[in-house]
Amino acid sequence: MSKQVALAAQARGGSGKGEARSLRRQGRVPAIAYGTGLSSTPISVDARELYHVLHTDAGANAVIRLSVSGDTHLALAREISRHPVRRDILHVDFVTVSRDVKVTVDVPIHLTGEAPGVDEGGIVSQELHTAQIEVLPLEVPDEFTLDIGGMQIGDVKRLADLELPAGVELVDDPERPVVSIITPQLEIEPEEGAEAAEAEAEGATAEEAEDPAGDEAGGQGAGDGS
Repeated sequence: MSKQVALAAQARGGSGKGEARSLRRQGRVPAIAYGTGLSSTPISVDARELYHVLHTDAGANAVIRLSVSGDTHLALAREISRHPVRRDILHVDFVTVSRDVKVTVDVPIHLTGEAPGVDEGGIVSQELHTAQIEVLPLEVPDEFTLDIGGMQIGDVKRLADLELPAGVELVDDPERPVVSIITPQLEIEPEEGAEAAEAEAEGATAEEAEDPAGDEAGGQGAGDGS
């Protein structure tokens, strides 16, 4: 389950790209906090502290004990903007929540076990990597595990096969496939396909050459009968 992690924030009065660049040069990340018990408030947080907060076992679902202007709020990090190359966090929204009201989160799905179908030439195909659920903030699971032991080629496991803790409600369709054991698809090389088509065309031409009067004979027979 998610544990609370502390993060101190400083209120900021400015706005715009100039202020944001200045904060980043100081090792801080511009952000905004809003939600339950807090109106929209521009803030900034220490970049290193934020990194550690988002790299606990809970990942982006970490429940943050956010300190803003002397008050503490439970919050989740959402709308995380990153630099396209360096992947540094450029901006983040902190959504404050109530410990007594369920929130919607995406929880990672981790596969365990070994599928016998793989030994028979099958491939494990995981179609869904997260499950969307509703749960109280302090009870968010770090991950779900799904055992694929015993799966043969053609078998499918769905969201309904996940073991959900008490109080957790699935938002996604329970029938959505999570993982299946599939047979590898054999791909025909383009050159081989072209050669086959060319050979077929040559064969048809040869048949026409062997019986060039076939159609004419049919036509003459019809004429003689008139």
